[in-house]
Amino acid sequence: MATPTKPPCWPNDPDYLDGYKKVDLPSEKLLKLYWDIDILDPEKEPSHKIIDAGDSFTVRIRVALVGDLWTCICGDWWFDLGFTPIGKGSGFDLSDLVGKDKFWVKDWKGCNTRCIELEIVVPKDTIPVEYCGTLYECGGKFQMYCCDVPAPVVGFEALEERQFFKSPLED
Repeated sequence: MATPTKPPCWPNDPDYLDGYKKVDLPSEKLLKLYWDIDILDPEKEPSHKIIDAGDSFTVRIRVALVGDLWTCICGDWWFDLGFTPIGKGSGFDLSDLVGKDKFWVKDWKGCNTRCIELEIVVPKDTIPVEYCGTLYECGGKFQMYCCDVPAPVVGFEALEERQFFKSPLED
């Protein structure tokens, strides 16, 4: 990476080109992130891929931040779980149905913890279901925000297909 041609700070400094030295940080060693999102049944066990929409379920989100530089970072974390129907129906983000506030971790500070866990209980009859059930492609996503600005700390996890059905069947 070359030295910037425009100084990012102190634009009127005549000694800019002579005074700056680039420092390479070992970011891969000092900043690692592992995350997981799961749909759990009412007993908090991993759910089957066919789910009765008349039952509540839990979405569990876990983030493990590894490396010493995380202790110097703070911000907000936004998570969500998207549902795209295969066949009839409309796609949606789960936060639109149960409340965006449940998917935020606000004022997180790496000096306090490098483990984040959210459990969002999704009430029964929240997931829209068509006759014969609705097959959804599901995927989790997240982004970190610093100073209310989206940061390039993002990720996703495909949860594959889940079928939601209603029991007993209604006409």
